[in-house]
Amino acid sequence: MNNAKILLTQGPTEPLTRSTAREDDSPETVSRRRQIIRLYITAILLLSAMLTVYIWQSTKMVEVKLRIKTIEKDINNLENANADQRAEISKLQSLTRIETVAKNELGMVVPRRIIYIAMPEKWLKKNE
Repeated sequence: MNNAKILLTQGPTEPLTRSTAREDDSPETVSRRRQIIRLYITAILLLSAMLTVYIWQSTKMVEVKLRIKTIEKDINNLENANADQRAEISKLQSLTRIETVAKNELGMVVPRRIIYIAMPEKWLKKNE
């Protein structure tokens, strides 16, 4: 379609033809077109590079957010486990539990009478 020719008449003499083909263009016009094409190609490459960097950064941000969420979940789980361990320690250290274990599992009994033994004074002086 670019090779279409338009016939123009300029009176009774010979008909004038106008060619729209690019072969008739001057070297300056061809050079200018090449510069414009290079400019467009450069612009397209720069835009595609910027788009690629933007998409890469977006995916990295999503990845980092997911890692943060999993780490926060792990922290919450560890805090809950830590609270459970503290409760278990408190339960095991209670005096009533210790007394129950001593009586039932170890067979210990509460003493019925308390006997005090006086220490000789010479033993007391050695310790000082």
